[in-house]
Amino acid sequence: MKILKILVGMVLVVACVFFLGAYLLPARVAVERQVDLDRPAAMVFAVANDLGRFNEWSPWYALDPSATYRFEGPASGAGAAMHWSGNAAVGTGSMRILSSDAPTRIDMQVAFEGFDRPADTGYLIESTSDATSRLTWRFDAALSGPTARWFGLVMPGHIGADYEKGLRQFKVLVESLPAEDFSGLAVTEQDVPAIDVIAIAGSAPVDDMAASAAVLGELYGRLIAFAVERAIDISGPPLTLTDELDGDVWRFRAALPVRDGSAIQAAAPVEVARTTAGRALVVEHVGAYDGLAATLDKLDAYARAHGHRRAGAVQRIYVSDPADTPVDALVTRIVFPITVE
Repeated sequence: MKILKILVGMVLVVACVFFLGAYLLPARVAVERQVDLDRPAAMVFAVANDLGRFNEWSPWYALDPSATYRFEGPASGAGAAMHWSGNAAVGTGSMRILSSDAPTRIDMQVAFEGFDRPADTGYLIESTSDATSRLTWRFDAALSGPTARWFGLVMPGHIGADYEKGLRQFKVLVESLPAEDFSGLAVTEQDVPAIDVIAIAGSAPVDDMAASAAVLGELYGRLIAFAVERAIDISGPPLTLTDELDGDVWRFRAALPVRDGSAIQAAAPVEVARTTAGRALVVEHVGAYDGLAATLDKLDAYARAHGHRRAGAVQRIYVSDPADTPVDALVTRIVFPITVE
C-alpha cells in the first residue's frame, strides 16, 4: 500500500509539473529563417506569391511525392489556397494567402488537421541592391494547451531546419530564372483572337537597329506590293512574329494582317499564316524601337517567374506610324502567348 501511495504521489507530481509547468512556458512559438538571393525582389515575389509553384521548392514535397494537392481561388496572391493530404510525414492541411504587397510582403495562414488554430506564416522580401534581395520565411503560432506548449520547446528546431532546406531549394529555383528586373513592367493577361497574316521571313542582328529597320522596310515593301497586286485588304498595323527569343540574331517574320487568309494563295517567299489564339501576356511598349529587346527580355523573365510556358510566336504590333509619331511616343504592343495549365 505504501508503494502504491508513492506511485500515486509521483504521478501527481509529474502531472502538476506537466500541467502547471506548461503555463510557465511561452504561449507562442515564432521562427524566422533568411536566404540571400542573386535576383531582384520582383522575381522573388512572383515565385513566392504563386502557390502553384510551392512544391517546386517545398522542403516537404519529397517526403511524400504521392500526396494529393488541390488548389482553389486565383493562381496567385490573396485568396489563393492549397490543400494537401499525405502520409504521416506531411499530414493533412491547407495553406492560404491572406494578402500580398508586391514586392515586399506575403501574409499567409497554414492549418494542420488535428490542431485547434491555424498558424501565421509568410514571407518578407527586402531589396539589397537593384539586382539582389533577401527573403525571410517566418512562422508564428499560438500554443493553446499544455501539450502544445511543451511541444513548442522543440518546434523551432524542427521548423527552422525545414525552412532552411526549403530556402536552399528556393534559391536554386529562383536563380535558375533570368536575372531581369521586371518590377516596372505593366503586364496584363488576356484572351487574344487569332488573326490571318501574310508574312515573309527575315533576320537582323539583335543590337543593330539600323539593320533591323532596313530589313523590315524592304520586307514590308514586298508584302504591300504583294497585297496591292492581288487586291488584298490589309486590316491592321504591321507586326512581326518571333519564334526564338535567344541569340545574337533576331529571326522573325514580317507580317501584315489580312481579313481572310483562306482566300489568299501564297507565293514564295510570301506565306499565309495565322497567329496563336488564346491566353497571352500583353505589354504596351512606349518609346523608341531600340528598347523593344529589353522590354521583351523582361516580359520573358516575368513569364518564367510566374511559371508560364510560351505557346506560340511572340507578336510585336507596331501600333503607331513612325512617320507621324514622335519617337518617345511610339506604341508597340507585345503579345506573348502562354499555355494555360
